[in-house]
Amino acid sequence: MGTMIDTYKGYVNPWECDEMGHMNIQFYMGKTSDAAFHQQAFMGLGYAHQQSARTSFVALEHHIRFHKELFASDLVSVRSGVLELGDKTIRIYQEVRNALSNHVSATLVVDVGHFDLDTRQLVPWTGAMREKAETMRVARPEAALPKSQPDGSLDRDVSLTRADALRMPETNRSAVNRWECDANDHMNSRFYLARYSECQGHMWAHAGLDRQSQKAKGLATATVEMRLAYFSELKAGQTLFVRTGLEALSDKTLRYRHWMFNAETHAPVAAAEGTALLISRETRAAVSLPPEIRARLG
Repeated sequence: MGTMIDTYKGYVNPWECDEMGHMNIQFYMGKTSDAAFHQQAFMGLGYAHQQSARTSFVALEHHIRFHKELFASDLVSVRSGVLELGDKTIRIYQEVRNALSNHVSATLVVDVGHFDLDTRQLVPWTGAMREKAETMRVARPEAALPKSQPDGSLDRDVSLTRADALRMPETNRSAVNRWECDANDHMNSRFYLARYSECQGHMWAHAGLDRQSQKAKGLATATVEMRLAYFSELKAGQTLFVRTGLEALSDKTLRYRHWMFNAETHAPVAAAEGTALLISRETRAAVSLPPEIRARLG
């Protein structure tokens, strides 16, 4: 077995926190995206390699569990390792911690491809890259195992026709800004999660519990687990929209799905599924869904 490496150290800025008072989910993705660039550089795919050999990492699927909130001014660290290594893909593990208390805040398991920046196709790892990856080989810890979102469970049968049949309302319509694109010349994974985060307000409003109503009742929402998949790239200037579905799983748990489409072609671009709780703003503990909300969700 190998050893995990340090790939990020940073800070929770006040502007990274949302109306729930904690760091918004998109910034977990932003910080671990930075970490992934350090990990790929460790494997020999740094900036100079990207400019000459023209290959890089590309995210294919994320599994995320959120364990403990991070708040403004908290110090953050990320360590990264390798769980599995294929011919053209790698499964990496990223552990987000509060750097002072050392508690685990989030765990991410990411399926990554070796991406040719010119052909936009996956290519095999070199021997040197494989050797470096093996030095980071670790076992998947229990905290990173799926709980409500099993491996292989994400619904990939995504189409606008099916979204219509499932009565999934539109919850986001936007365009890709150039500053949202990374060194791979496409929208960075953080901004997929940013769109999904923005969808949440519309989603809860459709469920009859908009953000203002939540605040008045002393409630908030929290995602505890997510799975995201990426089907095709989005580039600067392209437009997109998201359709969303929401259902009650239990007395305190809901499951949502977000399907992202290219607004010009209507082709599916990405999908995400998440498990969410309604929580007390005061105690931060999960509370039961109001009966009228459960009835509305069927």
